[in-house]
Formats: sequence, structure tokens, C-alpha cells
Amino acid sequence: MIAMPTTWIMSHSSANFDRSGFVEDVNLVFPIKRFQELLADKTIGSLADVHYSFMGAGLMPKVYEKSAMQVAGLLKQDQVDAVFLTPV
Repeated sequence: MIAMPTTWIMSHSSANFDRSGFVEDVNLVFPIKRFQELLADKTIGSLADVHYSFMGAGLMPKVYEKSAMQVAGLLKQDQVDAVFLTPV
């Protein structure tokens, strides 16, 4: 099982962004415990060693294209077959 930090920090700050769910349970925005359970019961074979996050409210998809292509290349290099996108 992957060792995860005991303290999490959300760096996104906005008067319009409600952090209460994150504060109560990090799995609402990063469901790592659910994935560790799927790994433990052999529903999935493995988890990636590196996880990625994007932020930027209201930006058009084209703005993310370069970063998304870079991350896609890294995931391919790490032989990741599937990703889980969690909108927050």
C-alpha cells in the first residue's frame, strides 16, 4: 500500500471556493483511500506512484492543452492504462 501523508494542504484560495468538504475528508477531492481499498481487494492491479492536479476556474480547455499533453506523456511513460478525473 502506498504511504500517504497524514496532513494535506489545499493551496487553492478563492472566496468562491468552499473547502469544507476537503477539510472534513480529503477523499472527497482525492479519493485515495477508495483506490487503496480497490487495490487491496484486487479490483485494480496497481496505483500510479505520481498523481496530478490542475486548477483554474473559468479557463477555456485550450488553456490546459499544453499541460495536459505533458501529463499524458508522463502517464504513458509510467505505463498508466486508465485515469480517474475528480472535478472539485
